[in-house]
Amino acid sequence: MRTPTMPGSTAERFGFFTDAVFAIAMTLLVIEIPRPQEADLEVGEGVTKAEAVTRLWDYLVAQHNAYYAYLLAFFMLWIVWRQHHALFDQIDRVSPSMIGLHFPLLLVAAFLPYATTVMGHYPDNPLAALLLGLVVGALLAVRSALQSRAARDGVLQPEVDLRRYQADAVVSWIVTGYWAVTLLLVWWTPWVEIPWFLTPAVGTVARFASRRPMSDVEGKQGEVPGSATGCPRGVGLALPRIRETR
Repeated sequence: MRTPTMPGSTAERFGFFTDAVFAIAMTLLVIEIPRPQEADLEVGEGVTKAEAVTRLWDYLVAQHNAYYAYLLAFFMLWIVWRQHHALFDQIDRVSPSMIGLHFPLLLVAAFLPYATTVMGHYPDNPLAALLLGLVVGALLAVRSALQSRAARDGVLQPEVDLRRYQADAVVSWIVTGYWAVTLLLVWWTPWVEIPWFLTPAVGTVARFASRRPMSDVEGKQGEVPGSATGCPRGVGLALPRIRETR
């Protein structure tokens, strides 16, 4: 018998509120990118169009570190939001422990634009890279904890494949562990952004590796034990009978 949903623990309201916070955080990321304000970027008063274009181009190129930080932070927020969305599609309510985990999740998500701005302004400073790395790492860790708690607290919908769900939770922790290891490379910033951008690829490989054994097990379960032909259960080979001739 399923535990009745208590007031204040409906998955829909938590999902809507989380979506709103993530949307605001994503919007603040682009607002923090420096905007050109120099007067010599305008055409006129001795500034030709060619000169204005060249100066504006040089200014935009000079902000490439801010663009990298923006892209990385937006990408990680997108991944965490998509995983959170998938999680809430598989639960029918939110447990008290999951409610508590949403506080650090949204706290860190709202703080990410600030860490991204610091990284964009000081890309060669290891402390700036460490700040961004710790914020994203905390975001991944809390989201992984949410996924693990959902299975332990029994809030999954009855039709959810528990074995596949648990395998996805392990993959989530593997990705979090990979990100934590990359923090050892922050002294070599901004090159640390390269392994950071490889984080989704690590998750894809880990997910493929975790689901392949399950596919093999499911295939073996459909075979008759001890049969060399590999026929499904309940299906026999129609062998013709040979009548003896007298």
